[in-house]
Amino acid sequence: MKLNLGIDGGGTKTEAVLLDAGGRELSRITGGSTNPHAVGFDTAIAELRAILDRSLSLTTESHSPPSFSICLGMAGVSTDEERRLITGAVSAYLSEKRIDGEAFVTNDAEIALTATLGREHGVLVIAGTGSIVFGCTPEGERYRAGGWGHLLGDEGSGYRIGLDTLQAVMRSYDGVYPPTAMTRLITDALGYHTITELKGYIYQPGIKKQDIANFARFAIEASASGDEVACQVVERNALELAGHAITLINKHVWFHRADVVLSGSIFKHSALFNDSFRQQVTAAFPLLRMHDALHTPAYGAALLAARRTP
Repeated sequence: MKLNLGIDGGGTKTEAVLLDAGGRELSRITGGSTNPHAVGFDTAIAELRAILDRSLSLTTESHSPPSFSICLGMAGVSTDEERRLITGAVSAYLSEKRIDGEAFVTNDAEIALTATLGREHGVLVIAGTGSIVFGCTPEGERYRAGGWGHLLGDEGSGYRIGLDTLQAVMRSYDGVYPPTAMTRLITDALGYHTITELKGYIYQPGIKKQDIANFARFAIEASASGDEVACQVVERNALELAGHAITLINKHVWFHRADVVLSGSIFKHSALFNDSFRQQVTAAFPLLRMHDALHTPAYGAALLAARRTP
């Protein structure tokens, strides 16, 4: 019997979902980042191997171990060479462990669409640590907008909201912006006496993209209470991401009536962000059908793995 493993490899964390042949979930494993551009290829592969160990170990102990179909939806893996490297690493792992299986790599957008719509065509908007807008027609034509990483883009992402939050509290301290509740939220969380202590933390050599993205939660919390500066931060990012979505939808007439899946922690945790985005995009394309993500992308990857099973 073949089992189907779906892996969603992100810049912040990686999730693996294992399904049996009947679609029943057998396990769900979470690990660290496997985005090679975020942590480096060697670290990404080491973490991926650890996740495979945890996902497959219990199922390979019987006298007649199953074989596996493995679908990996990897953030940051977009070129043919990158896909070959990841596939080769997983194939080498299976060979080393004497596990019968095959692996293939797709992108994180396709697995997220499949998780909610049960198919790979539609429009996907991801607002997590990073952001991207992806669209695929029923004929397989693929389009994207954004997804260029935190230095070149990531509008509407946790990273961008976190960075805007940090800059906003400093501008508030200087008197450029009015007082904001985000200042107290940050100083209380970090145990600071004054927000100026933030400078010493932010400019540490070890600060990473996710450390900046973590500050988005303060804008989300303050905006939910109506804080003016926080609302501006959240709404501005929602509208910037909406602009990317509108641009992508304009690239093909099929998208004008498509299903649009909203995925990622920012959509999930910020009603203001979610509502602002929806209003802007549906004002331009009123026939769109908007969906909040129903399942995690790793579940969608497992469904795609099942479809590749002979």
